[in-house]
Amino acid sequence: MNDNSWLIVSNRFSGRGRASVRSSSLKEKLQARGHFATEVSGSTLESCLVELRASLVNNSPRGILIVGGDGLVNAVVSEVHKAAGDTPILVVAEGTANDFSRTCGTFGLSDDNLIDLICRRDPHRLDLLLIDERPCVEIAATGFDANVNRRANAMRRVKGKLKYVVAMLQELTRLKATSYRLILDGNERAFEALFVAVANSTSYGGGMRISPNSSPHDGLIEVAVLEPVSRFELLRVFPKVFSGTHIDHPRFKVYRGAEGRLEAETSVYADGEDFGTLPIDFRVLPNAIRVWKSL
Repeated sequence: MNDNSWLIVSNRFSGRGRASVRSSSLKEKLQARGHFATEVSGSTLESCLVELRASLVNNSPRGILIVGGDGLVNAVVSEVHKAAGDTPILVVAEGTANDFSRTCGTFGLSDDNLIDLICRRDPHRLDLLLIDERPCVEIAATGFDANVNRRANAMRRVKGKLKYVVAMLQELTRLKATSYRLILDGNERAFEALFVAVANSTSYGGGMRISPNSSPHDGLIEVAVLEPVSRFELLRVFPKVFSGTHIDHPRFKVYRGAEGRLEAETSVYADGEDFGTLPIDFRVLPNAIRVWKSL
């Protein structure tokens, strides 16, 4: 490992071009402290990842600064995981939801504070959730929530986390329960639900704390379930998701375990990205990734 070498990975189109500007700013600030930084920013995500793979092999950096949203974080962590590497990451929030940066406490920090963080503190170890052996740093959503995510991703006029709220309201007209089968640490249960979220951390959709007691430090996964309720009741309870107080609702259930399988006829989105359809197998890898945290 080169203690003075860093990679800065960004999506040049993220945040209406802000990611590219921040990437350059972070590089300048690192260089001002005597460090060497290489920017990795392709015209497409795949070209960016090709460059990242080569850089990980050739540079052995001290760390990776990810300038973008949860989707880019997922892609970079996946590359590090596939390479069986242990390179720590810093998340610089320049996406739409930025939920993993909230988990890490880096959301809203200035460039100077971020550089201080990685130069003066050691990274923390966090658990990693695997969905069919594919990394997920935050939450995998299914059912109604996956449909909302798909609709939000397709929006062009509505920006930021507001589009998740708009997408939710639009999806209400198609609200229906799904039949699920969950096997968790060998225990099987079948139920009807509007959505099921497999969570390693607390939030998705820009701060919606769907699983507020989830922790990426405990070696456990939380499976959050909303049993069928009316459209009116869902609208009534929905605002509480931003504070996490929705968990007191009698139709909201949480199950905990280290590994399991989820079956249903519905799709799954993890870290805001399309992960296909159920069934999925999931498990937690304790202390599998290293991340700079300010909390």
